[in-house]
Amino acid sequence: MAGCSNNSRYASTSSGPYDSLTWSAAPRIGAGLSNLGNTCFLNAVLQCLTYTPPLAGYLESGQHRVTCKLLSAGFCAMCALQEHVRQALGSLGGVISPLNLVKNLRCISKSFRMWQQEDAHEYMRYLIEALHNCCLPEGTVANSTSAQDRSLVHKIFGGRLRSQVKCTICSTCSNTYDPFLDLSLEIVRADSLSKALVRFTAVEALQGDNKYHCSNCQKKVRALKQFTIDKSPNILTIQFKRFSGSGSSGGKIDKKVEFGRTLDMKPYVSNPQDGDAKYSLYAVLVHAGWSTHSGHYYCFVRTDGDTWHALDDSRVKPVSERSVLDQKAYILFYIRDSASRGSTGAQQSTLLSLFPACKQLLSDGAGETTDDVDTLTDECGDGGSQARKEGGYHVSHRYTRGELGEEPWDVIDSGQMRRKPICCSHLRA
Repeated sequence: MAGCSNNSRYASTSSGPYDSLTWSAAPRIGAGLSNLGNTCFLNAVLQCLTYTPPLAGYLESGQHRVTCKLLSAGFCAMCALQEHVRQALGSLGGVISPLNLVKNLRCISKSFRMWQQEDAHEYMRYLIEALHNCCLPEGTVANSTSAQDRSLVHKIFGGRLRSQVKCTICSTCSNTYDPFLDLSLEIVRADSLSKALVRFTAVEALQGDNKYHCSNCQKKVRALKQFTIDKSPNILTIQFKRFSGSGSSGGKIDKKVEFGRTLDMKPYVSNPQDGDAKYSLYAVLVHAGWSTHSGHYYCFVRTDGDTWHALDDSRVKPVSERSVLDQKAYILFYIRDSASRGSTGAQQSTLLSLFPACKQLLSDGAGETTDDVDTLTDECGDGGSQARKEGGYHVSHRYTRGELGEEPWDVIDSGQMRRKPICCSHLRA
């Protein structure tokens, strides 16, 4: 667009250490996991990551351990997960213990306590951050743009948000771009994933005491603010914000939120070079109970032949897709379809085929940032003020608003699976 600045530092034009990955995903379901005492939150997250094709493929290749610089100094989250995935996928019909990851829980976050129920989403974010730090070259600042460009974790889970503020007087737009590793969506006024995303990308008026200072008008003005996705991730992780407070005192939004087997993110993407952004569901994490520190976590994963299994600690059983889509999901895991990757800027990015026939990840870099449409909400899991301080940058340009669409999406779960009294004492009957 004429008059628009285009200074994307995120455009991938150089090769990184993970630009070419090959793997073969598990054709069958692997092991169940022992509950070592209120560790269902950890078990459910580990199972979902074990069946995340590009991550599992990289871990099974054994590449990280060869170059690891942390293992000799103590605990390495990537090495620990690599060994866990190897055992889990190699133990068909068995049960294994995640002891190494449990006993090193405080290496993932000092806030965690042994034998205490934790929030699965919080654990997942800290674990993914630890994996990110493990695969960085020595001397690289973890939250720098160069770290994100070189990180396996960002190549798999990383996307980018655009926050745009438009002056209603002169129509000048200010754009800020922030990386994210998952999206957190409000569901108070949404009964489906599509409606939650529409609200997530809705335009907000900045007025009254919240007026915006326009650098072009040199005064405070009424402005319109909106978030959109500028670059879609290869693995899209979506958390429904079910908990209204922190700790055991926080209430839970226990309603069903519809979501589907497939997902088209194009209506929420503002960068036309991002491709079609179509996804397929491959894992669902569920919480049963009334707070993050009580109740029970379990999950569902999809393997070869579109076969779904429920994984509830050591219990593993096949389930129908319909039973999965009838659950009150907490976290959804979607994988980007290979046909949606297309050409992004200077590179041709080819994502893995549909789970589990994952073949090759050449690059997840986006093309040059463009000056066009829409934007996403500030409820993004990895956006917010910290990301803006550490990874954001700023572009100003004129604005043309695109239209947001809405696609029907469905839901997930598999009934109650109570087994471990220590873990499920707060589970609803």
